[in-house]
Formats: sequence, C-alpha cells, structure tokens
Amino acid sequence: MGTTDTILEDWSRRKDADGIAWFGEEDLRRLGIQDRLMTVMQDVQHILRTRRSDKVVETAGNPDGFSIRETL
Repeated sequence: MGTTDTILEDWSRRKDADGIAWFGEEDLRRLGIQDRLMTVMQDVQHILRTRRSDKVVETAGNPDGFSIRETL
C-alpha cells in the first residue's frame, strides 16, 4: 500500500463529523511513514488531484500539520 492510501485509510478511521482529520509528525511515525511532513502533504495533495478525488489537503496556515477533508 502506498503512502497516500495509508494516509487515506487512517483518515477514514479518524475523520470527525465534518469529514476532517489532521496529520502531524507523530501520525506519520505511527503509520510507519518516514518522509518529511510537508513532502507527504504535497504528495498526497498531488495524488488526490490526479485521482479527481472529493478530498482536499489543507494546512490552514499550520506549519506542523495538514488536514484532509471531504468536499461533498
């Protein structure tokens, strides 16, 4: 399973009522992802766009994490 799919699987388990889950360095370690946080964020963002996904990646100005949320 690739990094994006691992992140999305975790997102689906942790998302809140608004369809949002945040990811930080500790989450990446927990998931066994060793890449840097912003690298992972950019990779996930790119993959979601190429898949024309209903999910988006956002930082909301937070340099220590990113969120994934549903846009439906």
